[in-house]
Amino acid sequence: MKSLLKTILDGLTYQDLAGKRQPRTYTVITGLILLLLLMAGGMAGLNRYLLMSRVQTSPVTVSLTVSATENAETKIPATLQPETNDSHDCPTDSTEWSFTPTWISKNYQVIQPACVYAGLEHTIAWALAVRNGFSRAAATQTLGFETMPMRQLKHVQALGNRDGPQDMPVNFIPAQPDFSEWHVDANGNPAVTYALRGCFRTATIVGNKVEVWGGDYSVICMVIEDAEASQIVYALDGHVFTSPATPTRSYLLFGYEGDGLWVWLGTRENPKMPIDNPAQFAKDRLTIATLYDSQPWDVQWLKSKYGLTMQPLPENWQNQTEETEKQAILTALNGGGQ
Repeated sequence: MKSLLKTILDGLTYQDLAGKRQPRTYTVITGLILLLLLMAGGMAGLNRYLLMSRVQTSPVTVSLTVSATENAETKIPATLQPETNDSHDCPTDSTEWSFTPTWISKNYQVIQPACVYAGLEHTIAWALAVRNGFSRAAATQTLGFETMPMRQLKHVQALGNRDGPQDMPVNFIPAQPDFSEWHVDANGNPAVTYALRGCFRTATIVGNKVEVWGGDYSVICMVIEDAEASQIVYALDGHVFTSPATPTRSYLLFGYEGDGLWVWLGTRENPKMPIDNPAQFAKDRLTIATLYDSQPWDVQWLKSKYGLTMQPLPENWQNQTEETEKQAILTALNGGGQ
């Protein structure tokens, strides 16, 4: 045993001319590497503990349980006043906001003060409303917008999760005022939930210069859209068509125009992820939203925040699969002057 210990000791140290043992160079280097690894692991563990503490102490219900009423009369609530700020003291000038990176991304950051998110939520409510049977015009009027809070763009300059500014191709929803759509499961229940993925300034400091690359939008936020729908119902000018759908996670971009107003800039063409495990996606959605000082946004949130519920589905919607109805809707959309 003593021989083994002596062999190990001789491998790690040596005797100098004075007869004192000194650590070998590789021993010192190895020790420093182990120390750095322990520090990194400790920081990661601490971040994980703090994040999960917030999730566990501030649970948010994200289940979708609002039922659709097929034969009920469609009712549009009274116009709501915009809730762009939780306080009159909330700054609307984005240069007064601070941005903090998170441990999962240096580009997608948390905005402070948190009251800034009220304006973003107002536009998220519009997006949820149009995904749940409100026509574009009805959602705009009901939520108190002067015009539709969306822009029909083909490309947006935005940040990826790690890279610098890049050109992102996007799709936009039809802007026909009377067009309606419902994203529902097989039982006709609403099946779309949003969650904040983080925000970033659209300017970069290079040396002593500021390069602005975001065009009209000083800040852009990335938002997860989890559409767990198995069917999408479309309605326009008395025509109804129901199409099968695959549950998919997409990523939406929202730009800040100023004075508390956010607008929907489109949905990224890529990436898109199939939702093959709804429970795991819901857990991931909640964790990420909580990390960014937010919460998942679904029809339950829409009802509690703005008093809006999904509009009644068209009669016999499950059987509205005629191609002639689909073509009539497409013709009306293409001729709508978009």
